[in-house]
Amino acid sequence: MPAIPYPPAVGDYVIRPFESIHDHEQCQELQGRIWGESFAVPVNMTVAVERHGGVAIGAFDTSSQAMIGFVLSFVAPTPYPEARHGLSQHSHMAAIDERWQGRGIGTALKLAQRDAALAQGINLMTWTYDPLEARNAALNIRKLGCICRIYERNVYGDMADNLNAGLPTDRFEVEWWLDEQRPRPADDGLSTEIAIPADFQAIKRIDMQQALEWRLRTREQFERAFTDGYVVTGFGVDNNSARYRLTRLSANLV
Repeated sequence: MPAIPYPPAVGDYVIRPFESIHDHEQCQELQGRIWGESFAVPVNMTVAVERHGGVAIGAFDTSSQAMIGFVLSFVAPTPYPEARHGLSQHSHMAAIDERWQGRGIGTALKLAQRDAALAQGINLMTWTYDPLEARNAALNIRKLGCICRIYERNVYGDMADNLNAGLPTDRFEVEWWLDEQRPRPADDGLSTEIAIPADFQAIKRIDMQQALEWRLRTREQFERAFTDGYVVTGFGVDNNSARYRLTRLSANLV
């Protein structure tokens, strides 16, 4: 892979690729703190991904060199004809230490991951996330400009980790198009909106039955909208309200 010009340290953190087994060990430890020890992808798997076409990039505290965030992706086939070589980088995991959230680290990591994919000649990144998580939607849809036309029910089965326990693991599979070959919304004036909670984790902590009702209600709404040809192309938060905007796609590329 061609050398990637990673940015210099930004204030008190730096973005760079994994460089040692210690980086992989820190990645496993950080996963354990966020999701729970039993959930962590082990070192032998992250090493295999990094050495065989995948991308493993971390954010590190400049003073201690402790890992405070990471992204991990691997090469995957994709059916979209706009994808070069029929491939994407599928981003399997992304995480930021809770103490460092809200400081632009997630965006910086995704941009570095984008540059690594483009250096491989790949123009599409995909990943899954819980559509009810407004913080993730704000980054993925509003900030990065991802689109989504796939809703998958209970993708990972029942999970007992800190973030997913107690609910079906429904997911969006988003597309982040990295060059001019990206689909664009149709100019037909048709759109619809679907509301989600502004803080889904808070609802889960207070009332798991209400959280399940949100899951099942929005599942039905998204599946119906996607069947009708709508695609998630926008997201916004206003006070305590969060909403996806769905439009149709143009037959022509940008």
